[in-house]
Amino acid sequence: MEGETAPEARGAASKATRIALGVFVSGTVVLGTALFLVSQGLIKFHPKQQYCLTAECIEAAAGILSKINQSVDPCENFYRFACDGWIYNNPIPEDMSNYGVYPWLRHNVDLKLKALLEKPISKRRDSEAVQKAKILYASCMNENKIEKADVKPLLSVLKHSPFRWPVLESNIGPEGLWSERRFSLVQALATLRGQYSSSVFIRLYVAADDKISNRYILKLDQASLSLASREDYLENTTEAKSYRDAFLQFMVDTAVLLGANASRAESDMKSVLKLEIKIAEIMIPYENRTSEVMYNKMNISELSAMIPQFDWLGYIKKVIDSKLYPELKDIGPSENVIVRVPQYFKDLFRILENERKKTLANYLVWRMVYSRLFNLSRRFQYRWLEFSRVIHGTTTLLPQWDKCVDLVENALPYVVGKMFVKAHFQEDKKEMMEELTEGIRWAFIDMLEKENDWMDSETKRRAHEKAKAVMAKVGYPQFIMNDTYINEDIKTLKFTESDYFGNVLQTRKYAAQSDFYWLRKEVPKTEWFTSPTTVNAFYSASTNQIRFPAGELQKPFFWGTEYPRSLSYGAIGVIVGHEFTHGFDSNGRKYDKNGNLDPWWTTDSEEKFKEKTKCMINQYNNYYWKQAGLHVKGKRTLAENIADNGGLREAFRAYRKWIIEKRGGEEEPLLPGLEFTHNQLFFLSYAHVRCNSFRPESAREQIYTGAHSPPQFRVIGAMSNFEEFRKAFNCPANTTMNRGADSCRLW
Repeated sequence: MEGETAPEARGAASKATRIALGVFVSGTVVLGTALFLVSQGLIKFHPKQQYCLTAECIEAAAGILSKINQSVDPCENFYRFACDGWIYNNPIPEDMSNYGVYPWLRHNVDLKLKALLEKPISKRRDSEAVQKAKILYASCMNENKIEKADVKPLLSVLKHSPFRWPVLESNIGPEGLWSERRFSLVQALATLRGQYSSSVFIRLYVAADDKISNRYILKLDQASLSLASREDYLENTTEAKSYRDAFLQFMVDTAVLLGANASRAESDMKSVLKLEIKIAEIMIPYENRTSEVMYNKMNISELSAMIPQFDWLGYIKKVIDSKLYPELKDIGPSENVIVRVPQYFKDLFRILENERKKTLANYLVWRMVYSRLFNLSRRFQYRWLEFSRVIHGTTTLLPQWDKCVDLVENALPYVVGKMFVKAHFQEDKKEMMEELTEGIRWAFIDMLEKENDWMDSETKRRAHEKAKAVMAKVGYPQFIMNDTYINEDIKTLKFTESDYFGNVLQTRKYAAQSDFYWLRKEVPKTEWFTSPTTVNAFYSASTNQIRFPAGELQKPFFWGTEYPRSLSYGAIGVIVGHEFTHGFDSNGRKYDKNGNLDPWWTTDSEEKFKEKTKCMINQYNNYYWKQAGLHVKGKRTLAENIADNGGLREAFRAYRKWIIEKRGGEEEPLLPGLEFTHNQLFFLSYAHVRCNSFRPESAREQIYTGAHSPPQFRVIGAMSNFEEFRKAFNCPANTTMNRGADSCRLW
């Protein structure tokens, strides 16, 4: 087996080296080269212009030069103008389906976490929680032990009810033989959810009540499928058929690897695939899942009367561990729940009551097996890789350390988050983020009052109130710094370096039960629970918060005060504006300043809003992505497109205000060797965080499952609507980047 891992080890090493070298080049070689060019007079300066010649400015200038393609007309395709250089110099790694600035930064965070987790345990310095994180990581990195264990840990699970797998018959011993008489759908679904944090058919979770947002409530929703999109099951395109064929063969081969007869496995797994296709047909599409449509509050007794084929109360009580939460033993028929997709559940149980129990059991156990394949030996992962070649286009596995960092980060987000923050987060970033968030707030309100000509005064007043009430959360939640709290939170986890599979099962049980802690508690409106290592930003409608974790606040998103402000306002500033605008997008606008789902818009303003969204839907519908062979879905991506367009305008307005207030209207010193004004650099900085390339498989998945438009259309779409962009780059009428009178705008 050691011989089989060698090619993957080489690929993993080359990827890590390549990315590390990329960081080194951008941080050292590019800077050194730029300094040399300046010293030799090869970077030219315009006389009478003021230049910034600090090391930071020269570094920024060199980085920009390395990303752009000056042979492309910025007024025809600004995305290519801004990103061609970066994409050319950063090919997609063989173990990834797409690669861009976001994945690049994500990988850099992971490299930092790897270094932290690989430091030897110190009983004196490391808290109990940190020691557990390092033990979990070490158990995952013990590949010899994992190879030696091979399939044994999973087989031990498959020998216990309710996870006896019919397709295996008695091939793993009489104790693994499935019995139709003993099969219980309720018990199987409850065990998957309550012990393994795996939602199949039904997604049960705790969240804020949309209309009473200071209270938590149980919610029931449709669950995901094995493949990424429902279109993979329903379409008859060549791609969809190839995905289904590959998926079927993957299920068959996995069952055979676990001991099944090949012909029996093919027959049984064909039935499983047919079942998933039926489920895909009844799922509610993303674009139809609006907040008001999904708010269906009732008690469990009413739910049971509406869908009597399933023991809802029994299921919920079996999922929740009453030993952990004795206060939840009293859940009964009067317990309120929000049923987000009533029609889906009606259709689901119509399908399930007519399905063979054997097929149901085969499917449920398949979902558990599928989720655990990466915790087994390499032969199972290599079989997954064959499947991944078809649906993702990847040709190598992730390096083991990358998977192990991901495991620990997801299992213990606050533990790892504190480790990252202590080592890599500078507290003064909060001050600059306050400047940016307050600038964005001012810009939104200023445009609302001075430029919004379609919203009536009452709705505008309420919008103003909501904008004033938005809370910004930056860096990390304060509670993660409390070792006593974190140690207590994970006290049930008892990891050992020799039992990787057992450790993973502990983390799944912990994750499965964690949200039920909140069920009888009040929503802490001023708190937030985002992992600090997340490389993303968020808006929470129920708390009216915008959130920016530490992982996001790094170059090229967040530039410190030693760099031109144009770069920060164009990158993280637009992201702040994007999240802020989510409070007023096609879904966020339905929630009031307190986070309650509340019809606070007048009918007239609401109708005008909907009318204006048609322009944006049509605009993005017309974008064709050659890589995917598909058009962008304008309705599916509407909320994100509204946020992109609004965020860009708000950040630019805030930047110009900063120039007036902090520099008396005088422009920032230019960057050396560039012909760009700072208004132009603002737009380049926005585009640079969106640089990304995709394999065709990933592009197709992005169209079908993504909430965002593809990166190039996020850049082209928002900028071509914005008069300040066309002014900055002198884009003539009728060029791609100047939509002129056809421009779309809401905020």
